[in-house]
Amino acid sequence: VRSERQLIRDTQVNVAYRWFLGLNLTDNIPDASTLSQNRIRRFNDSEVYQQIFDEIVLQAMRKKLVSGHTLYTDSTHLKANA
Repeated sequence: VRSERQLIRDTQVNVAYRWFLGLNLTDNIPDASTLSQNRIRRFNDSEVYQQIFDEIVLQAMRKKLVSGHTLYTDSTHLKANA
């Protein structure tokens, strides 16, 4: 999911998302800004994103999907999804 707005739109129509969140079909879905603010408050000053990224890279290295020796960057300019 590319954004919190998209996640909220998907949750409005995807029964599996509602089930995962413990929501009934008639329950209100929070606004995307609420989700965004909660994420910022919860993970500000947290290393969790870096830890998840590091673990993914380690698993990819163990499976020899990446070597860890060369870094490529993508500088494609994209219009903001906001």
